[in-house]
Amino acid sequence: MQWICEQLHINSGMINLYDDFCKGSDYLEAVEQGDIKPDDIVLMISLNGAQLYESKESDCWIYIWTVMNHAPDKCYKKCYVLPGSFIPGPNKPKNVDSFLFPGLHHLTTLQNECLHIWDTSQNVTFLSDLYLICVTANGPGLVYFNGMVGHSGHNGCHLYCGLLRHHKGNHYYPTLLLPNDYNMEGSNYPDHSPYDIQDPSSSKYFENLCLLVATRNTTQYKKLHMETGITKPAILLGLDVSHMLGIPNCLTPDIMHLAALLSDLFLSLWHSTINCTPPNHLS
Repeated sequence: MQWICEQLHINSGMINLYDDFCKGSDYLEAVEQGDIKPDDIVLMISLNGAQLYESKESDCWIYIWTVMNHAPDKCYKKCYVLPGSFIPGPNKPKNVDSFLFPGLHHLTTLQNECLHIWDTSQNVTFLSDLYLICVTANGPGLVYFNGMVGHSGHNGCHLYCGLLRHHKGNHYYPTLLLPNDYNMEGSNYPDHSPYDIQDPSSSKYFENLCLLVATRNTTQYKKLHMETGITKPAILLGLDVSHMLGIPNCLTPDIMHLAALLSDLFLSLWHSTINCTPPNHLS
């Protein structure tokens, strides 16, 4: 960390190479504010599903803890990854909170009481705070952490960028341009420049959450649920706010699936095989 601070001073606050999370502005600001101290442990929690056997119904889910203090070439190695919980299948779990809660409750306790560590090399005992910096999952998986709508919702951005989506069928799509010959009540938003997309807004999230939990009937709830993109208070709100990055900043976009899906869409578009609806046509 000291080396990074020296480089920032030499380069007038600029980072030459982003090769580790600790060079990001969120981490550096947390250090500057004293939320992350030299002896603290920085964590990332990840949730994902897997199919154990190729030709057998064997879906399951697992979440893990990654200790980000390790070097980038080590922290993702199997021997350094800490299993959080295994969620059996093959059916989709109905209450993921019941599996996430024990681990997050344990984290909350350690955040409140600190983790006592004995350094045998120096025969010193010290206190370490646990700081949650990242929550990773794909789009459908993040809803279990943030209590928001799915990726096909009207206000479905997990980073809470404010981009409202256009409705088609049973889904809302985050198109920046208003489709031609499109007329859908409550969804006719004008063209949106990518340069106008907002940064993650924690204040807007909590403002809308307060409105949602204050609703008095189902009709009000459904209306605000669609407008705000929030379904319930996030389970992460039980953590110490001074020992986590906060919502929605800690939520990470799913770049892997984005890259894979976009490449497939571009190929089908260039080869005129992409699905389209009238008045569009492949020719």
